Formats: sequence, structure tokens, C-alpha cells
Amino acid sequence: MVKNQANTKMKKATIATAMGNVVEWYEYGVYSYTAGIIGTQFFPSGSTTTAFLYAFALFAISFFFRPLGGIIFGSIGDRLGRKKILTITIVLMSLSTAAIGIIPSYESFGMGATILLVVMRMVQGLAAGGEYGAATVFMTESAPYKKRGLFTSFLESGVLFGYIIGASSVALLTSILSADAMNLWGWRLPFILSLPLALIGMYLRTKVDDTPVFSKLQKEDSLSKKPFKEMFSTARKPLLTTFCCIAFANGAYYTLLTYLPSYFETEIGLSASSSLLITIIGMIFMIFLIPFIGVLSDHFGRKLFMFLSSILAIISAVPIFWLIRDGGNFGPLFGFLLLGILVSLFVGAQPSALPPLFPSRVRNSGYSFSYNISTAIFGGGAPFIITALTSLSQSSLTPSFFLVGVAIIAVIGLLFVPETAKKPIHQDGIDNST
Repeated sequence: MVKNQANTKMKKATIATAMGNVVEWYEYGVYSYTAGIIGTQFFPSGSTTTAFLYAFALFAISFFFRPLGGIIFGSIGDRLGRKKILTITIVLMSLSTAAIGIIPSYESFGMGATILLVVMRMVQGLAAGGEYGAATVFMTESAPYKKRGLFTSFLESGVLFGYIIGASSVALLTSILSADAMNLWGWRLPFILSLPLALIGMYLRTKVDDTPVFSKLQKEDSLSKKPFKEMFSTARKPLLTTFCCIAFANGAYYTLLTYLPSYFETEIGLSASSSLLITIIGMIFMIFLIPFIGVLSDHFGRKLFMFLSSILAIISAVPIFWLIRDGGNFGPLFGFLLLGILVSLFVGAQPSALPPLFPSRVRNSGYSFSYNISTAIFGGGAPFIITALTSLSQSSLTPSFFLVGVAIIAVIGLLFVPETAKKPIHQDGIDNST
């Protein structure tokens, strides 16, 4: 009976935390497939490339507010509870996403429209900065330590599920609306429709208890009063190693999911529908692969899969992009699947590997801050950096060089990461003596 109650509790916690990632990445899916329209709707007229650069620059701007969100909400999580953040961030994310759907265009409101869009992307950045770190720490501290890899991997599957819903909603509207209708008002609907997802997630999150680790700290009156300041004295090493590992985790993730779809269209010459189909097939494949990697990491260790992913990326990134470019009709699909395997090997293990490295008193602040600093640079900046460098170099292989660079950074970080599989979390982080 007790075991059944514990399993039911974990299932509820898993669904509730994953819903935040679903909402966050639903918006990314919508944004990625409406980037060209957004570039023309909210910025002065120019070429298609200019429109994409504007849109990807705006995409990157929101990420530079994620570290601030990590500081604010991470501190709240360490001082007042992990659960409190989860409700706040999902509401902020959904309201700012829906608001984008009702902002007037540049043509009708001028620079005011651009400013409003930037403000909403800033709010999204703040919310996202608190969301992922809080959700990952919540699952890390709630899951049975021998199944931590499995349960935390569902967060990454939630990412892909949200992206599929977002991208598919844009594709559906594109197929039933004329180009003029889609450009005029159709693109707004997917943003507005984020609200129902958020209401479901908010309801589910009000029904879960806080983590056993936080409850124990609270009961012992051991909570940190200034976790952001404290983490720089007690968690310097995990701050640096997390930064390095996330450089590849999210650099590769965002290259795959937000840049590659536009790459298929602009560099390979695929239609928007073909690009979307390949992306959805690849993401469905990853949804099932990532939890499998999570299970394997519970048995064989996290570092094995993270090292394997990084080293394979260094060796194979350039050949994979050759395959995408010159591999004929099936080159883009096979290339996406191969990159999806590399990403899945890393992100299937990462969420259970890194948060346990931080002391419990500053885990939410430390992991959120380091994760979001790295994500802002290498994740959110990836589409803009690659687009700009490709424009300068005129090389269609530029994305592969970016992947090699961030994989090297991850390898350096992993050299200093201890193994966290099969080890319970204690107040000072993973007990390496067990």
C-alpha cells in the first residue's frame, strides 16, 4: 500500500513538473515556425535573411534574462520552497506568451509594437530562467535515488512534446489558411492558445507536495537566508562544471530544434512542410529514446553517456552536416536522427547528473544560475550566432563547427564531474563515499 502511494505521488509530481516544460517549449515550437512572420510583423521591412536575423536576435534576447530569472526564482526556491516557484513561473510564461498573440504589428503601431514584443520576450526569459532549474531540482530531490535518471529524463521528453504541439499547431494553421490570412492574423492563434495548457499545469502543480530534501531543511531550520551569496563560497566547482556541460547540452539542443528547421529551408531548399515533418519524426524518436537513456544511466552511470555524446559530436558533427547537405532526399532526415541520438545521450543523463552536485541549501539557486548563464550564451544565442557566422563565411557547415566547439567545452567540464548515479542526496550534495 505504501509503495503504491509513493508511486502515485511520483507520477503526479512527474506530470506536474513536466507540464512547465511542455508550456515553455510549446512557445519555442510556435516561435521557431513563425520566426519569419514575426520578423516581418514587428520590424522594418527587409530581406528574408534580415527578417530571420531580427527574429533570432529577439529569440536570443529573452535568454539573456534567464540568468536573472534563475537568481530571483532560484533564491525563492531555496528560501521558501521548490513548489512555490513552479506555480509562479508557469503563469508568467503562459501570460506573456498569450500576450504576444495580441500585440499590434509594426505597421500599425510602429516601434511601440517592437518594444512590447521585446518586453514580453523578457518576461518569458525571466519565467523560463526559474522554470527549468526549479523543475529539475524538484524532480531530482523527489525521485528515488536509484531511479533518478528515469524520472528526471521525463522533463526532457516534456520539452519535445511541447515543441511538437507548438510546431504542429503552426503547421495545421498554415495548411488550412491562405498565406495572407496566416501572415495577417493566423500566426497569432497558437500564442493565445498557450493559456489552456498553462491552466492544466498550474492546477496539477498545486496538488503536489514540496520535496523531502527541502522539507527536511525547513524542519531543521537549516534554510539559507542568502543562497545566491552562499553558493559562491560553497558551490564554486559545480557552478563551473554545470556551465561547461550545459554549453553542449543546450547548444546542441537549440541548434537541433530551433535552428535546423530554418536551415533545412534556407540552405537545403526543403519546403516548410517537409522541414516540419522531419523535425516531428526526429522529436518523436527522441521522446522515447531519452527516458531509455535515463534508465541506462541509473544502471551504468551518468558520465558514460555524457562523455560518449560529447566525443561522438566532436568526431561526427561535420560528417553529419555533410550528410544533411549532400545526402540526397533522405540526408536531412538521417542527419536529424543522428544529431537527435547525440543530444539524447547527453540530455537523458544530464538532469540527474548535475543538480545533485550542489549543496541542498543552494541547489535551486546554484543550478538555475549556472544553467541559465550557459543557456543564454550557447543555447539561446545558437541560432543567431550560427546564422550570423554562416552569413559571413558563406559555409553551410558552420553549424557543425559550433557543435564541435561546445562539445569540447563539455568534455573539459566532465573531467571534473563526479559520478552521481546510485547515490543518495545529502545536505552537502552527493555523498561520494557511498
